[in-house]
Amino acid sequence: MDRVVDELGLVVENGFLVLFFPATQAALVFRVRARVNKGFEVFDYGPLPIAAGSALTTYLGGSAVAPEDGVLPPYSYTGDVRFPAIMGLENVRDKSDVWYLDKDDSDRLFHVKVSLSPPIIRADVRIPSGVSQIRFQRERVVGGVDGPLGFSRGSLEVVHLPGLIYGYRFGNDTSLPLKVYSRFVYAEYVVETPRSPELIFDVLQRRVPSHWLTMPVTYLDPSIRSALRDVYGLSEPWGFRLYRIDERDAAIKEYSAVLRRLKV
Repeated sequence: MDRVVDELGLVVENGFLVLFFPATQAALVFRVRARVNKGFEVFDYGPLPIAAGSALTTYLGGSAVAPEDGVLPPYSYTGDVRFPAIMGLENVRDKSDVWYLDKDDSDRLFHVKVSLSPPIIRADVRIPSGVSQIRFQRERVVGGVDGPLGFSRGSLEVVHLPGLIYGYRFGNDTSLPLKVYSRFVYAEYVVETPRSPELIFDVLQRRVPSHWLTMPVTYLDPSIRSALRDVYGLSEPWGFRLYRIDERDAAIKEYSAVLRRLKV
């Protein structure tokens, strides 16, 4: 089997990346044409962007104040966090968010993997910022770092799509104040969508190797619809829907129609 990812877990050039959206039961399929900064994709960001004096909510029902930059008080969690530019990154497109891609960046994706120290820290990401996407039992329960489920510990992996603001959240459910450091392994992909509906079908049937990532999107917020429409030219079904292997003819017909509208 052809290698799809390298030793860092990033998609190799000419490899396929599949982003599956539970909200639509459809996927975006990309071929990675190139990787910017290949071989130099480890980014030690430093402490989390939590300013001293920031008010945080606690798991005990009250509030707490960050005693110094980057510190999560005991039993506290953040609101939505963006990662602002640090020294040397002043010329990024959005100084308040190093991972933001504009709608004009339609052929770019950021594949971001963050590691936290200490690794006990809870983490989730909301797409778009402010919209909780972790749903349990057909949306009866909304999860995240502020609840009993719907978060990871110590690490997080996500792909940033153009035109959307993501909100990272972090939680400390221990009895100790913790200074939290973040380290990113990332790739800036230059991408294109394969123009063959037959190839897309084979990728989604796992006949062709790909790196498959399920995006934390269980609710198709209007801003997500807007980004998919403006960046990629998509509308309903918002991508390539999954079909059974015996539904190939129907899939090829629908994929051909999607490809005629697709901009990237």
